[in-house]
Amino acid sequence: MDMSMDMSMLQLAQRFGFAAGKRTAGKQCAYADDATLADLKKGRPAQVRGFQNAEHPSAQRLMQLGMIKGEIIELLRSAPGGDPLEYRVMGYNLSLRKDEAAEILVENYQG
Repeated sequence: MDMSMDMSMLQLAQRFGFAAGKRTAGKQCAYADDATLADLKKGRPAQVRGFQNAEHPSAQRLMQLGMIKGEIIELLRSAPGGDPLEYRVMGYNLSLRKDEAAEILVENYQG
């Protein structure tokens, strides 16, 4: 069986159920419909919803690090200048630059 390992980032994102552009209209949320990881507030967890652009160069790496639809993520702290930001996802701490965090869509977590 020939299984090609060459998968575009868009195909990979679709395979993991990411759907950029879908809105959660009608929900009462702490975060706006177009909220990103960079918008997270300390102590208010969110759920990963997808990527702004699945073709972004770091999208595949971010998915490998746990940025998968449905994962719960929480802002732990930020550097004095506000960049990078440290998050807890899948039981470990992950630091991201603000521009990387702005590529990841999130929604309110009610748990």
